[in-house]
Amino acid sequence: MLNKRSSIIVPLLLLFIAQYSGPALAAGADPALKAAGKKIYMRECAACHGVEGDGAGPGAYILNPRPRNLQLGVFKLRSTPTGENPTDQDLFKTITRGISSMAGAMMPSFQELPAKDRWALVTYVKAVAGIDKAGKPIDLPTKPRSFDLALGRQVYERLQCAACHGVDGLGDGTSSLTLKDAQKRRIWAPDLSRGQFKGGAMPRDIYTRISTGLDGTPMPAYASKAKPNEIWALSGYVLSLSKKNIND
Repeated sequence: MLNKRSSIIVPLLLLFIAQYSGPALAAGADPALKAAGKKIYMRECAACHGVEGDGAGPGAYILNPRPRNLQLGVFKLRSTPTGENPTDQDLFKTITRGISSMAGAMMPSFQELPAKDRWALVTYVKAVAGIDKAGKPIDLPTKPRSFDLALGRQVYERLQCAACHGVDGLGDGTSSLTLKDAQKRRIWAPDLSRGQFKGGAMPRDIYTRISTGLDGTPMPAYASKAKPNEIWALSGYVLSLSKKNIND
């Protein structure tokens, strides 16, 4: 129930959001799509990500981790190499799926929005982030018919995944209490045993996350540190920690 003060502030805030002209946008996108995307963004996203896309919306203070600062152009969930822009499909999937299934993440799914509205949001988010050119996805090798879990465990140990995720993947590694994101804000290593993975829980999703890393977080890209067969084995091992059907 709103108190007297909130009953005054909330309508004023909504009026401000509705009238705000928005941040400076990158050139190149279709003006009509940007305009449509902006309208949807202000209605659905600004409360958390902020009217300027800076992650400082009026609801951001109650969220941990904080909403992403879209102006930085740094995105965790990509199919592209670390440091490169996401693809349009990457952004569309994130908007559609959300990441609220991940412990501590609050980004909901917007699957109920018509696809055309989600694509308009992609256009607007790219404009706010200054993305003029999408990145190129990594090559995804053919998934093996079965996973070498013994090799996966060896790779898990060699790449020192346990330092953050813990020996049994419980998110209780020795470094887990000191993790911070690129903006020096406290974050936590995921508990892999829960089977809740940012960006999807299919083997190809895990392969992509391991290969490309999560930009803006301590999770590095391992594409240059492990061979494709080793990353597939590690993907299978990570999924086995959560008792997922690793052959999906």
